[in-house]
Amino acid sequence: MSAASLDTVVVIGSGVAGLSAAVSAAEEGAHVVVVDRAGSLDAGGNSKWTSAYLRLEDVYEAGESFVDDLREFSGGRTPDWYGKTLVELLPETMEWIQGHGARFRKFPTYFINSNRPRLQPVGGGEGLLIHLRAAAEKLGVEFRYETTAERLEVGNGRVTGVVVSDTEGTHTIPASATVIASGGFEGDETVLGKELGGDVSTLIPIAPGVPFNKGEGIRMALEIGAKRGGQWDSFHAEPVDPRSGQPEALVMVFPYGILVNKHAERFLDEGRGTVDETYERTAREVWAQPGGTAYFVTDRKFEQVTDRERGLLTSAKPVSAGNLDELAAALDLPAEKLAATVTTFNESVVDGPFDWRVPDGKHTDGLTPPKTNWALRVDEPPFLAYPVACAIVFTFGGLETDAAARVVDEQDTPIPGLYAAGECTGIYHDKYPGGTSVLRGIVFGRVAGRAAGRG
Repeated sequence: MSAASLDTVVVIGSGVAGLSAAVSAAEEGAHVVVVDRAGSLDAGGNSKWTSAYLRLEDVYEAGESFVDDLREFSGGRTPDWYGKTLVELLPETMEWIQGHGARFRKFPTYFINSNRPRLQPVGGGEGLLIHLRAAAEKLGVEFRYETTAERLEVGNGRVTGVVVSDTEGTHTIPASATVIASGGFEGDETVLGKELGGDVSTLIPIAPGVPFNKGEGIRMALEIGAKRGGQWDSFHAEPVDPRSGQPEALVMVFPYGILVNKHAERFLDEGRGTVDETYERTAREVWAQPGGTAYFVTDRKFEQVTDRERGLLTSAKPVSAGNLDELAAALDLPAEKLAATVTTFNESVVDGPFDWRVPDGKHTDGLTPPKTNWALRVDEPPFLAYPVACAIVFTFGGLETDAAARVVDEQDTPIPGLYAAGECTGIYHDKYPGGTSVLRGIVFGRVAGRAAGRG
């Protein structure tokens, strides 16, 4: 190792976690090299495309249930220290990133029947990247785009560098410390198929950043003995319109009608809870249907949902028809079965007041599967439909780290010289607690960068 490499920190990935690490390491006086497989215009992974909602009450304040939510959403498998560390470091981290120009606002989400707004950076995830990248460049951080990290170099019991490939070939970047911040393995269909099972070819990337996240950062750490963390056979899912070519073409209005599969059969309780509580499970259940596709079917009464446009981020218009036969033909569904499904549903609807804003208890009786809330008969043309598919946002499986963002081995011993932050670290199980991914990327990215920069 050359003398010049003794204070060099290599950061793999230039999303929110990677740039937070790079800036923080440079602030500690380290020479920082950021490598990203994408070109300069596409770099940033999922961070570039996300709305970046934060699960916070205010800029410096997490909700009282923040730690409990992280634990309970995972069935008790996310350790309390993780959430407590996020809460403890939140004020100084938010002060730090605002010092680099980021600004935040309370903003309603696309969860239209949940009245709780979340904090959002002005400009979304891309806005955060713009500010962090500018700070990094001022601090002399070196960016190497179109450069893919291949494996870690190890010597004398510690990580000593990163082998990368670029347009000039394969070579090693010596390093005193390395920070892996390159996302999950959602962009590698082969690994997805192995870990998730099911027909992963029907999963839709939530944004153009997904294909760049092929999991090399995770793989290269596992190769040197790192411990797995998180739920490897699951992922963050969202219901989207497969017709739309835009990122995050969400369909978050599914409680206000029925969902049917390609056989024109209902397969879940569309009204079992508010959208923010049920959208991920709904998306996964859509993925389990034939062809990984379903159809949200409603009628003129959908107009009663006055804030419906906030829950529809698709650029495609609904399929509209004057009767169910025409709708079935337009969707290529069996007409007789669709008519029977709708008739059976309508006959089971119990009369009562409808309130789209909150769970209203307007339900079905004697129907399988039932509908627990927002059960309105589908009988008033025009009939409307949106195709729905399951989008993959990021994988839950990743690397195990400690509170200092150090990657640990199977004995929970830190691997010297190796840190990780962001979606490549595995903490989620069962259900994603919304608004935590970008937040943890900033907080633990900064933790990793500061530690790596100090050597």
